[in-house]
Amino acid sequence: MQIGFIIKNLRKEKDITQEQLAEYLGISSRAISQWETGKTMPDISQLPILANLFEVTTDYLLGVNINEKDKKVNDIVETAQKHWSRGLNDKGAEILREGLKSYPDNPKIMLDLMSCLWRVRNFPENKENRDALTQEVIDLGEKILETCTDTEIRNSATQLLCFIYPDTNHIDKATKLANTMPNRYVTREQLLKRIYKGTKRFELVRDDLCALISDLCHDMLYNCAPLDDGNRPYTAKERVAIHKKYLDIMNIFFEDGNYGFFREMFALANLNTAFCCISVDDCTQAISYLNTAKEQAIIYDTKYNPDDEYTCILLNGMKFGGVLRNTNKNVCKRLVEEMQDSAFDKIRNNDDFISILNELKKYADNY
Repeated sequence: MQIGFIIKNLRKEKDITQEQLAEYLGISSRAISQWETGKTMPDISQLPILANLFEVTTDYLLGVNINEKDKKVNDIVETAQKHWSRGLNDKGAEILREGLKSYPDNPKIMLDLMSCLWRVRNFPENKENRDALTQEVIDLGEKILETCTDTEIRNSATQLLCFIYPDTNHIDKATKLANTMPNRYVTREQLLKRIYKGTKRFELVRDDLCALISDLCHDMLYNCAPLDDGNRPYTAKERVAIHKKYLDIMNIFFEDGNYGFFREMFALANLNTAFCCISVDDCTQAISYLNTAKEQAIIYDTKYNPDDEYTCILLNGMKFGGVLRNTNKNVCKRLVEEMQDSAFDKIRNNDDFISILNELKKYADNY
């Protein structure tokens, strides 16, 4: 459909004469007539003005089939997700970059590409390109905030920018963006829990508990970076105690041993606890935690099904859900690689250590 024909229909729907439209745009009525007869077309700078006047999108003015466009965009995003959900972020980014050639300003594609590249830049093989990838993530995020009006997409872009700005020494930008976001007491989840009742509220609280478990455990294990004076906040023995508390909390929440989505975290936490035990020369305990890590990793890599459900009291009936992977290595392979660390030299010749390592190697693979 010609743009002139669309303008003519919209003008008549609004009961506006050619003269009135021409006056509004600051051009001659003859120019309007030539648009509507298909002899000429509006200047590109006039499209946003026309769209605003007629309360439509510029895509509508240009005769773009919105439903068809949305379908194509969703197809691009879903195809890319099939790859990066298995840790193949490079392939996902490649698909999304191609998608942007056809839809250069689409916020969904930009956000997913931003997310892919944020993970890709940390891969060892991309060390030389890390700065360029970092800047690409920033450019995409800033473009989203400049052009996109979708609140959820803007919030996700803000999150990633807050993650990545500090890497370029832009703490001030990250802080400014973070301060535009609501505090934890006025988040979507908190508000919806107070709006709904009955089954819907139960499901919302259950989902939020799942997220809180993840946040709590993450903060417990990773809050050990050096302070301003260069010293760590916890001693080696205290780090062992914190890791044990983490495992205790996991076992309280998942009292039946059905860790679901959290089984990967549980396996890696046992590995990290073994690291801590080695640092205080508790080799017996280190072997015990490595054995648990092995058992949980094998179960996760061979049996995880996103459609399976939790059976513990607090999350009962909730599906495990899909997994977003930052690597294409399965958990067993990651454990095998971590166990090459020199910290384990103290027990490397231990028969149990050798047995654990050999068992993991049977399942070590890429997703």
